[in-house]
This record gives sequence, structure tokens and C-alpha cells, in this order.
Amino acid sequence: MITNKGKEIIAKYLLGTTPAYASYMAFGCGQKPLVDGAAAVDYSEKEVLNFEMFRVPISSRGYVKEEGVNKIVFTAELPTQERYEITEIGLYSAGGNPSASGFDSRSLLLFTEEEQWKYLDTTEKAIPSISSALDTNNDNIISTTDSVFQAAADNRIFYKEYRNTKNERCRFFNNMLLVKGNYSDIKNVTNVTTGLSGQNYIIKNGLNIDLSQNSLSDKIKIAFSLVNKDAAAAHLKPGSLKIVLEFISNSKYARCLVDLVQGSGGIDFDVNRYFVVEKTLQDFVQEEGFSWESITSVKIYSSVVTSAAAVATHYIAFDAIRFDNVSTVNPLYGLVGYSVIKNANAEPIEKSPNTNNYVEFRMSLDIGNVV
Repeated sequence: MITNKGKEIIAKYLLGTTPAYASYMAFGCGQKPLVDGAAAVDYSEKEVLNFEMFRVPISSRGYVKEEGVNKIVFTAELPTQERYEITEIGLYSAGGNPSASGFDSRSLLLFTEEEQWKYLDTTEKAIPSISSALDTNNDNIISTTDSVFQAAADNRIFYKEYRNTKNERCRFFNNMLLVKGNYSDIKNVTNVTTGLSGQNYIIKNGLNIDLSQNSLSDKIKIAFSLVNKDAAAAHLKPGSLKIVLEFISNSKYARCLVDLVQGSGGIDFDVNRYFVVEKTLQDFVQEEGFSWESITSVKIYSSVVTSAAAVATHYIAFDAIRFDNVSTVNPLYGLVGYSVIKNANAEPIEKSPNTNNYVEFRMSLDIGNVV
């Protein structure tokens, strides 16, 4: 679908006041895929992808007539090395917003082993990585006793019944950082200024993030999934999950609370377990002395809650954290076209690591009546 912003940019392209209307193709993981035959959705107001993973240059353009409809075809080559699960695609007029040079949208954290995340166990320790099958008895039950660990998203357990259809796999790269639901106990936290003393957390040190030039309306997005320890246990549907995201600067914090409740706001842990939650910078509660200019660490506290107790029956699997600049307006830059993946099983399209892949984006053309 062509967005409203796209119509403006295409009109300016036809007038010769902008050099391009579709130069890059962006790929994201934040939407829930649709089943074939699903009702059409109006994405004309869309300005950014729900959670963009990467964008690549459009390598070729063509024109086809398909089932009586004229279409422009854009083709792009996906990166070879990494693994992705794609659920949304967009066309952009450029690789980035020229007006936001130096403080544009970007991925902040990817929860990979290379980022060297640590967890609190009396002292901060390196998070172990498990490369073998998580269900050692092939019984669809996560067997490790570790409360925090790294695992590959293509581990065989995440393709099994219940898990695959509920979207328990992470999508950005081939890694998942899993934290047991009772590792922290923040079930009663509603005010992020209290209730975190003595709680367990995961932490990433050695950062150099500067968001001081950005507007308070710009967004931090966190992508994660809910994972059952025992996938076949039908009664293991939690009541809620909570995450406190904390940025640290000058030994002072800025915190926000994520609180997803079963049955509230369209949340149904039986249907979909992959989430993208967005917060504006203004949503963060800042301790006096905190500065967005020099973020050096990130802490995350998390709990899965059932019957008013933090429980070990589930994990929260962290996928990525992204920053989206939505406030810097450029009349020649923006999301021109947007589409959500649609297929028979309503599942993401998986791009396997170390493979060559091309994607076509087809945009329909029509002729309107001049009144």
C-alpha cells in the first residue's frame, strides 16, 4: 500500500523536485503476519515500520501486468550472513533521514553474545550460552536449570507444536537471551522509582549512546517474546508480564515500565507471544542528574506473573531494542509503501543464515477520475 507520505513524495518526484521516491527497502519483525484471505488493512497513515531490522538498496525496478493490474516491481537483495524472520516490508525514498544526520533512527541493542550481557549472581557474571537442543529428551520442555542463558532462535524446540504457532521465536538475528519469569520479582512494581532495590537484573555495560539531540516524542522500542518452559502444559498461560528498562548515565537512571496483561489491550498469550512495546523518551522517569547525552549502561528487570506471584513456568526472551526518530520531518524523505507478510499459516518469512535471497515488492498502479 502507498502511504499518505508516499503520495506526497511521488507527486514531488513527478514534478522533478525530489530525485527519488523509492531507493531503499526496509525489513521489519514487529507485525503479526496475516493469513491468506485476511481482510485488507489501511496502512495509509503508516510512518515507520513497527520494528525495523535493516534496509538495503533497491537493486532493480520493473513493470508487470498481473491479473489485469499494472504494477511496479522493486527488487532488493537481503544480507547474506545473518538470520532474520520478516513480517513487514517498507519502501523508503532514502537510506536515512538527511535532516537527522547523527541522531537518526537505529538499532541500539541486539542481545547477542558479542554484546557481552551479564546477569546478577551475587556479582555480575557472563551469561552462559547453550548451543545444544534445549529439550534434551525431545519432549518440548526446556531442560536447563539456568535462570538466564543465551540460545539460538533456530534451536529445534522453537519449531515444535504450540511454540511455532504462538510466535515464541525471536526474529532479529539467530539469538535469544532468555530470562526465567521469577529471576526478578517486580510483580508489584507500578512506580519505577521504588521496588527495584535488591532485585536481580541483566546488564550491558560499556555503551556510548547519545540521545540528547532527539525530541522527547521520539521512541524507544523493545522487542521480546514470551516462552513456555513446558509448551504442552495448557494451563500455563500467565496473567501478565512486567519489564523495567533502565538507562544509566552518570550513575543516575531513566526508567520505564512495560506491563502486558492477559486480556487487556488486545493481549492474548494463547494467540501471539511476540511483542514490540514502544515508549517515548518522555515516558521515562528520570533521576536528577541523568543525561540522555552519555548513556553508558542498560539494566533490565523482568517478571512473569501468575496468581499474584512471579513464576518459573515461563521465560522472557529479549530480541532487540531500537530507537526511532519520529519527530524530525523532511518533506522529501519517508515511508512510501508498506506491506505485512501474508501466507497460509500466518507465519514470518524466515531468511536462513549464510544464504542468498532476493525480495520483490510490487506496488499497484491505477488511474483515477479527474473531477
